[in-house]
Amino acid sequence: MRLTQQQLETHLWGAANILRGKTAGQDYKNYILSLMFYKRLCDQWENEADEAIAEQERQQGRAFSDKQKAVFRKRGAHRFTIPDGSRWGDVLAVSTRLGETLTTAMKAVANANDELKGVFTVDWAQPAPDGSGKPLIPNEVVHALIQHFNAYDLSNASVPPDVLGHAYEYLIKQFADDAGAKAGEFFTPPEVVDTLVRILEPQPGDTVYDPTCGSGGMLVHSADFLREAGSHATSAQYFGQEMNWGNAAIGKINSVLHGLEAEIKAGVSTITDPAFKEGDGKVRQFSLVLANFPFSDEFWWLKPEQQTDDKKKKDKLKKEIFGKEGFKDAYGRFGRGTPFKAPPAGYGDYAFILHILASLNAQGRAGIVCPQGVLFRGQPEVEEETGEFDAKGNPKIKRRKADDEHLIRRALLESGLIDAVISLPLNVFYGAGVPACLVILRKSRPKARRKQVLLVYAARHFRELSNQNELRPQDVMRILVHVQAYGDPTKVSKLVEKHSKRIREQINAREHDEVERLEAEYAEAAARLTKLMAELAKNVAELPKVTAKAAKTKAKAALDKLRGQVDKAQAKVNERDDKIAEARRRAEDDRRDVEATGQELCALYDDPDELLKHTRVVGLDEVDENDFNLNIPRYVDTFEPEPRVEVKDAMKQLKSSERSLVAVEGALQKLLKAVGYDLTT
Repeated sequence: MRLTQQQLETHLWGAANILRGKTAGQDYKNYILSLMFYKRLCDQWENEADEAIAEQERQQGRAFSDKQKAVFRKRGAHRFTIPDGSRWGDVLAVSTRLGETLTTAMKAVANANDELKGVFTVDWAQPAPDGSGKPLIPNEVVHALIQHFNAYDLSNASVPPDVLGHAYEYLIKQFADDAGAKAGEFFTPPEVVDTLVRILEPQPGDTVYDPTCGSGGMLVHSADFLREAGSHATSAQYFGQEMNWGNAAIGKINSVLHGLEAEIKAGVSTITDPAFKEGDGKVRQFSLVLANFPFSDEFWWLKPEQQTDDKKKKDKLKKEIFGKEGFKDAYGRFGRGTPFKAPPAGYGDYAFILHILASLNAQGRAGIVCPQGVLFRGQPEVEEETGEFDAKGNPKIKRRKADDEHLIRRALLESGLIDAVISLPLNVFYGAGVPACLVILRKSRPKARRKQVLLVYAARHFRELSNQNELRPQDVMRILVHVQAYGDPTKVSKLVEKHSKRIREQINAREHDEVERLEAEYAEAAARLTKLMAELAKNVAELPKVTAKAAKTKAKAALDKLRGQVDKAQAKVNERDDKIAEARRRAEDDRRDVEATGQELCALYDDPDELLKHTRVVGLDEVDENDFNLNIPRYVDTFEPEPRVEVKDAMKQLKSSERSLVAVEGALQKLLKAVGYDLTT
């Protein structure tokens, strides 16, 4: 049986519902994702073995015995090795101590495949914290999960790789929604990732790197872009580093399922221990870097194991790590010998930005998610009065040195490395309430643009959801058109045509997926309603045939009960239909808005004054006049005027308010008179 993507997604999320609340916090995502991957590996191993046997039988023109098949099963060409005793069937055959069996099997698979080292990080046999010796996850829960996953074959025969890859991404997104604020550690909203990828346009031959890769979304979206352009995913190479072992495991699985063959390193900080280095000890350079690093990390200069130390130990380490010159970087990314100051100890944003810059080759480009503070934090060098006077009565002046972040930003701008900055709406990231932006760096820029920077104010346009905001397809299109036009109105119409066509197809595909997903999610309720309706019709038809009074009373009671069951099932189906209608309405709104946005963008570039409210190409001389402060409202008119009110409407409102005031005063006088106060005397 071949599963659709939506059936698979519903099935996988059903497994999450079995385990939710039975592990520590949000860790349950790691259990579900690793179990799904283990089942996939085992099923695909069996599928490869079956295909190898079938091919041998075809070539030899005869059927093999069970003994011969057992030999060929091991001998067949397998993508991954699954050792004897560690296959799905071996786990399925066990009824007790399932957690231990599953953990042992997963470890054996990881040890047998270098590419899978670090993928299985969870311990299914982990003891409960109460010291009872019982497992944290009860045996019956593990058994229920295994039975749940056993319902479907996850090999290529039933689930093509692209379907499984998309379902895995859906599952990660569901876990992110469930995790709330903590999701920012492993998940960047796909709309933001898609925006960055389409700005930077991965090409065959690129080396793509994410220094804080989380669940690997940046790498996967880069591969998707290449596939969309007609290239193979492996026409580029993929690299990532992630400090959290659990998140790195999710990223590795994501990479394998999407066929990227990514090299992902885990367990250490990108800043203190960059995993990708050249022979001379400098960081390795790549052609494309994408990143969403931890915002304003206070202890970016400490190794992970040191970040748990108390304040006294941290202060001592700070004195050792930071000299007079600032952070002593062993990898030549900032500080002495480079054009850049070392970042301040309290904010790690520029540490990551400078690491990314050092990781770019001569033609490299980067897209980085940053807090907007990187655009304006840090004061320039200033002279100020001390409040004292010299012997001649003149005020004494002292010179205050420029802050490190100001100096870094100035150096980046003067070096012509910042190509564009895009401000984003508030609250589009999980757990990050601070305003965010996208910073685009390019080592090699057209000569005319080296003394310019494009600023885009994209904070106005978004869809408001219950817990956070979301970039809509038309909002992504706005950003892409502004960035790719780079102030040139002659490019806009073609860009609008290109993106609106693609985005309409994307909206149609999302609508189809969402409807199919809802159909799959409510399939059981729909089938139950059909069955109950048939049973109800049969019972109604047979009721007149019942003549005995007692039997008729009993039949009517059964009929009433059945009608109640039908009503409940119908309510579930109505719920599905309402959600489907909402999905279709939202898609239709988006299609209409994409069309309107395209027209708006074309008109915008014909009206320079109106365009200034959205984007500007700013010269470095103007940035210099603003002390290298890149806060976008300094350059783009972000002021939202009050809605215009007609005088006649204002007069109507005034008269209405006066009438209301008279009525309230009259009611108050009546109340006061009723309790003995007469204000007329």
